[in-house]
Amino acid sequence: MTTVTEGFRAGSFEANHALRLGIGAVYAAAAVPLFFIYNILPASLRQAGQPPEIANLVFLAYLPFALRAIWAPVVDRLGQHRAPTYRRIVLACLGLAVLGIASLLAFSPATGAVSITAAATALIVLIATAMIALDGYLMAVLPAAERARSAALQGGGFALGGLAMGLGILACDGADWHVVIWLLMGVMAALALPALALPAAAPHAFVPDASETTRRGLWRFLVGASSCRRIGLALTLHGGLALAGGMLPVLQVDAGLTLGQIALVSAAGANGVGLVSAWATGLALQRIGTWWMAAAVSLASALGFGAIAFTAAKVGPAGAIVLSLFVMALGYAFFVIFRALVLNSCGGPRGATQAASLSSLDAFISTVFAILAGIVIGRFGLSVLLCLSALLCTTGGLLAFGAGRSADETDTTP
Repeated sequence: MTTVTEGFRAGSFEANHALRLGIGAVYAAAAVPLFFIYNILPASLRQAGQPPEIANLVFLAYLPFALRAIWAPVVDRLGQHRAPTYRRIVLACLGLAVLGIASLLAFSPATGAVSITAAATALIVLIATAMIALDGYLMAVLPAAERARSAALQGGGFALGGLAMGLGILACDGADWHVVIWLLMGVMAALALPALALPAAAPHAFVPDASETTRRGLWRFLVGASSCRRIGLALTLHGGLALAGGMLPVLQVDAGLTLGQIALVSAAGANGVGLVSAWATGLALQRIGTWWMAAAVSLASALGFGAIAFTAAKVGPAGAIVLSLFVMALGYAFFVIFRALVLNSCGGPRGATQAASLSSLDAFISTVFAILAGIVIGRFGLSVLLCLSALLCTTGGLLAFGAGRSADETDTTP
């Protein structure tokens, strides 16, 4: 069985190391503004006196992240399945995003909520475009199995970026808006610099499979058996995890956690366990097939949610923290697994568009289930919500088990 180290060994050590470093850096840099916009910006607007409906308006900035499949064909057309071109798009978007953060200095949370939301949306567009281009780059330089193995680097980088920004925000608690923005810019710039290490060419000779050179229509790709399995896993396993994740803010407050404790769990806890989870999932993928790993995560999720649903009448502060970290660890594990499955099934001149489409559907599904979490827990309580999450995860496990036994699913760890 080929390990991740052996998979990259065909080229020089320096080129392979640079490739790993560059992949992780792109996701680490991308995580910084994403973490800030989702976790910090709404609270900043609210503290500045904005009403809740205005403070929460900033979540609209995330729409481009779920809709990036719309302009992914443009990125593919510009990239022309050439690694140097995709690399330039990645670096240009990251550089513009770092500079774009400076635009937030022109506005005040007390008076410029709409302008801040517009600037945040532009940042998300740049970050999403960089991720589309990185997928195109990987499909131009690596065979499917090695692309799939890079998912652990992406998940680890994403967790590292969120951890760095979260700890920075905690260290600057109570600081002026301008200080926070300069911190945001500095952290992203520092994490983005290693992305320059991305090699302009493949670290070793790469001849794409015949299936990857065929220009399949997007609809035909999405309704194929391979894509349907991946969308089904998003609907079940990720739906269950998103349902559990969506109830965390309510659970944490109802359990008696202070805002400071919630911030610490979200900043250090979430990304800390995410870093460990991404690393552990990457190691597991070296030893078992990706679908089998998906089945294992589904089983762990179902058993965990089911046990809590039937044994905990009321969750206290410690229980809320443990459950939060459990959900977050599973979420990062799913991220690595789903990215591996996506990168393994996409490829060719339209590969980045295919990957963006699957990722967009997954993001849309998780958003819907996270919203439904508030309705379910409000009307039926925590136990019912956890039972539904366990049921969805169990269904995802059955789907993953069936896919793992399917003869037409290519194992990502041959």
